[in-house]
Amino acid sequence: MTYISFQRQIDSYCLSITAMRACHLDALHRLSACVGWPHRRSDWAANLETGIGIVAVDEMQRVHGSAMCFPYGDGAAAVGMVIANPKLRSSGLADMLAREAVERSGGPRAFLNACQGDVLFYRGLGAKRGEPVFKYEGVLKVDLIAFAPIRDFAPGDFSKVLELDQMSYDADRTAVLSGLLAISDIRVIERAGKVVGFAMRRRFGRGYVIGPITAELGSDAVALATSLLADLKGQFVRLDTRHTDGVFQQFLGSLGLRCKPDVVTMTFGQNSRIGSPTSYALSSHSTG
Repeated sequence: MTYISFQRQIDSYCLSITAMRACHLDALHRLSACVGWPHRRSDWAANLETGIGIVAVDEMQRVHGSAMCFPYGDGAAAVGMVIANPKLRSSGLADMLAREAVERSGGPRAFLNACQGDVLFYRGLGAKRGEPVFKYEGVLKVDLIAFAPIRDFAPGDFSKVLELDQMSYDADRTAVLSGLLAISDIRVIERAGKVVGFAMRRRFGRGYVIGPITAELGSDAVALATSLLADLKGQFVRLDTRHTDGVFQQFLGSLGLRCKPDVVTMTFGQNSRIGSPTSYALSSHSTG
């Protein structure tokens, strides 16, 4: 996706819509902080490694809005990090940035994870409502002990990780997972010499995010999550899931974390499967 700069008059601002670059990271961090998002500058940098974005800047190069796209293979893409300065919330800036990201996502099907308060906004852009996403977060206060033959990720595992992930998302997420690989602790679970599940953990916001988690069995997903949480007692953790029942959901309920059912997946274009029963935790709200 190539962005060609253009200008728009938004309220009293003449804004240039241009490609997001590393020079915008400090301003993007300030922008997300002013709307209450937990992203650190390094979280923005990680997104820029795996996705592409646009920013709305004024004549003084101040950033007033953003949107990102994370292209998958097979014509799919995730859209996220759509932010408008609160002063311009009712100006139509977020609408324009979201449309640009969706239209230039490079494929016939795209999706995003929207807060409940933004569902009507994205329906106005032509999105269809999908499954809810449940955010579990808080300081981990329970003791956990790894109980299954989990091992650290080895470079030779990547092809199997991609295969498992593609089965879950019906799309090739090589770019997203390759970017996460460099900044994540990764565990795999193996049975009879075959990798049957994987999970990632990385620093994010106030603490750690656990995800993605993909596994053939719910018990394997629990074992993988336990392995990554076992040394995080007293730390702030977050995990996003679409699972509403079963052994994995029961496990999450036992951790004492807050559960916030305030996000829903919205889809654009051709109907496609976004996640599956083998996808137990999202990589993030933005990347899916």
